[in-house]
Amino acid sequence: MDKTRIYQAIGGGVLSAAAFVAGIPAAHAIVTIVPCSGAALVAAINTAAPGATLNLTPGCTYVLNNSTGPLPPINTPLTIHGRNSTIQRASGSSPFRLFTVNSNFNLDRVRLMGGDASTSPGAFGGAVAVNSGTTNLDSLIITNNTGTFSGGLGGINGTIVNVTNSVIQRNSATLNGGGAANDGRMTFSNSVINNNQAGAKGGGIASDGILVVNQSTVNDNTAGNVGGGIANIGPGTATVTRSVVNNNRANNAPGGIDNEGGAGTVTLTASVVRGNTPTNCAPTPVAGCVN
Repeated sequence: MDKTRIYQAIGGGVLSAAAFVAGIPAAHAIVTIVPCSGAALVAAINTAAPGATLNLTPGCTYVLNNSTGPLPPINTPLTIHGRNSTIQRASGSSPFRLFTVNSNFNLDRVRLMGGDASTSPGAFGGAVAVNSGTTNLDSLIITNNTGTFSGGLGGINGTIVNVTNSVIQRNSATLNGGGAANDGRMTFSNSVINNNQAGAKGGGIASDGILVVNQSTVNDNTAGNVGGGIANIGPGTATVTRSVVNNNRANNAPGGIDNEGGAGTVTLTASVVRGNTPTNCAPTPVAGCVN
């Protein structure tokens, strides 16, 4: 992660798509069934070959604790099919984030809970911290994770993060990006970002990169300073299409979309921004947003 932008993000900014091809023909991909235990998941990631696929046990809760330690970093291309399982840091364990991603990564159909990045490198991305490559997240529930910023999900400068058909809720950040924070390119499609909390900016999402929100809902998030729903921090741009940003709250205006990127850096298309407290959009006007 670009540490300069990570900390710019902390102070005044944020944290600073298709399936990947690993160079291994699909027919030769290695598929491993992971038994239902946190230790087994740690071992499976540690021994996964580049381009491998891990299939988790359907309905399992993979518990990580002080005995298992955190998940190993994803350093080579990997796909994990969650099959409606859960990956959870045990309550009372030492703080650690769930996934640290340093390569191309696909993850689907899993609930990520309890990650705490407050003492992890960069202190961002309680559930998922993306440092390199393209990460595709599909049909995830990212909930009850925390960090100094980017409580749920974070991507640094130069990364691509695609989130589809997912729910990001009840995550918290001490500073910016309660649900998610972005320095690179982050896209949300058919997803819900709600009930997240940031101590400073971007209760739902904080971004100083390229942010795309498509057919999604950002609602009921809170920020201690501005941008309860979305904080677009220069030099960032945000494109919001066929989406709703409503019922978000901040202690200072605006509660909906905080546009610090200048005129034209936030684009609304067939979208609704309403019912945010104390106002919907500021300080730079956003075309189509009425306070």
